[in-house]
Amino acid sequence: MITELNKKDSFNKYRYLLVDNLVALNSISPLSRNSLISLFGKDNVFGEKKLTPVLRSDLDYDPSICPTLVKLADPIEFLESSIIDEVSKQAEIECFWSKRYICAYIVSDLKPSILANQFISIGNNIANTLHEPYYPFFEPFRMQFLQEIGSNEDKAWLKAQFTQIVHYYYPSIHNGKFIQYTANDESTVTNNWSTHYCLHLKQFRMIRTLVNAWANNRTQFDEQKNLPLNDQVILQATQLVEQAYQLGLLDAADILFWGLNGLRYGKIFTEYSKVLEQIPKAQKVPGTLSKHVIDANIHFES
Repeated sequence: MITELNKKDSFNKYRYLLVDNLVALNSISPLSRNSLISLFGKDNVFGEKKLTPVLRSDLDYDPSICPTLVKLADPIEFLESSIIDEVSKQAEIECFWSKRYICAYIVSDLKPSILANQFISIGNNIANTLHEPYYPFFEPFRMQFLQEIGSNEDKAWLKAQFTQIVHYYYPSIHNGKFIQYTANDESTVTNNWSTHYCLHLKQFRMIRTLVNAWANNRTQFDEQKNLPLNDQVILQATQLVEQAYQLGLLDAADILFWGLNGLRYGKIFTEYSKVLEQIPKAQKVPGTLSKHVIDANIHFES
């Protein structure tokens, strides 16, 4: 990332780190709130602050828990690698946390106070459109979810609101590796996300739970121990959750069981007649799918 943030088209702009204070790191961490204040807290008498709170409309009653925009470097200032190394380590540690501290690297012409206000305007605009609070840039998984599940038009809609952000990099679930948010510049920009994508948003929590459960537990299976996490795992999890709902599985435990086995065995599980025979039983008594599959003495080849 240090090379990316110091390359020519970024070097002439502000470079920022966005962190979420709803996650509290140990005070001894070099990236904790106290450490950042010690490192960046001494502001110039004149000019912009190095630490700027992003006063989310739903959290502005307590600035200490609002996200912080950390100004890493001014235009034409070389960015040192030490803090970037610490960010990479932290991003890898928390890549499967339900709430993450490291949100993004941002490159922009905007000064900190203006960029912080811009984030709130973007979030409020999305929230007004969806009729619910929604700030995707404070949740890296949502950014990755949109980039992998959304249509070209869906991605273009968010990018159109990022017009004053030159580059946006979020930490992925793949060992915290940073991914640049992109969208097809030739895509038609609509007034909202598509109906199809909004449907997936309604299933978002279940999808994220399935992805995290699989990522955290899959290495207990011999056939998964030496394999990297599938690059398509978010897409696969989304398809399995949608499939579970279509089959009439509404209980979270049943959906999770369906999804985990689907990720492990694929169509060997999801299309196996003896498994499908257990679905009506789980529909009658939600939360029992795993019991019925076990009782049916069903075994699978990996």
